[in-house]
Amino acid sequence: MCSMTSIASLTDLNFHHVLAETSGAALVFFTAPNCGACRSLKTALRKWLHDYPPLPVFEVDAVHNGGLVNALDIFHLPALFLYVDGHYHCELQSEALPARIHIAIQTALQLPAEDEP
Repeated sequence: MCSMTSIASLTDLNFHHVLAETSGAALVFFTAPNCGACRSLKTALRKWLHDYPPLPVFEVDAVHNGGLVNALDIFHLPALFLYVDGHYHCELQSEALPARIHIAIQTALQLPAEDEP
């Protein structure tokens, strides 16, 4: 499970199970080891966890979890998704800045859920 102040890892094997057990909103971001933009987003998410009311944040290594990458039609990294009560809500688009991430989350939560890709 994910601490509210840390980033936990998800894989093809535990993705749906862990999210199904996560109540409320949660962020999932897909990264790759050699992705500079992914490192920037991860740094921003760590700062966001410190500065704003915490939500569970999960990281998926896209290189080693191709099933999820294909299922969610991920074509670029990093990719950031919002889940609510274990269900897909939307893909988030945000600058890698804690305040911008917070605004993107709050805005997305006001909108109806989108269909999962």
